[in-house]
Amino acid sequence: WPEVEDNLLVSDFGELTMDPETFWNGSDESGLFSSGPSRFYNAYSTEYFSWSGWAYSNTSDVNTSGYLNQYSAFTGEGFHGNESANEVYGVSNLYGPAIIDFVEGKAHAPEGFFVTNSTYTALSMMEGDWAAKAFGGEDGSDPDYFKLLVWGRANGANTDSIEFYLADYRF
Repeated sequence: WPEVEDNLLVSDFGELTMDPETFWNGSDESGLFSSGPSRFYNAYSTEYFSWSGWAYSNTSDVNTSGYLNQYSAFTGEGFHGNESANEVYGVSNLYGPAIIDFVEGKAHAPEGFFVTNSTYTALSMMEGDWAAKAFGGEDGSDPDYFKLLVWGRANGANTDSIEFYLADYRF
């Protein structure tokens, strides 16, 4: 696994302790959580019991389909670089931007991050569900994809951007 070098500041969610197989989705209406130098913003609707932005979790269910399993990483765990036996990882969703900024209020240049699909998303793409057909369609030839877009901002302007396909059926 990659080693952290050069005195990099790391957000590994290790300080976010929680009971096994649980998640935090902002239902306490705090609006954010911090890990290392980063703040992860969250918006929770008490009217609809829904959230947007960031949550965190340590749930490991890789078999159960449906939105009730939206907090599980399809890998079944967080990144192995976290020494905790109770690995916690960040979770984001499609409903609005998932904003991260920095506690000190000054700019940082991220060196990288690890990302995977949630179990809900992966099984929806593989099997289809109430909201979408299986990726690739019935004969496997539909050009479906699920793309992550990441962009930086400084002084109110976009800086750099990254596109990464979390699923790619565009043969």
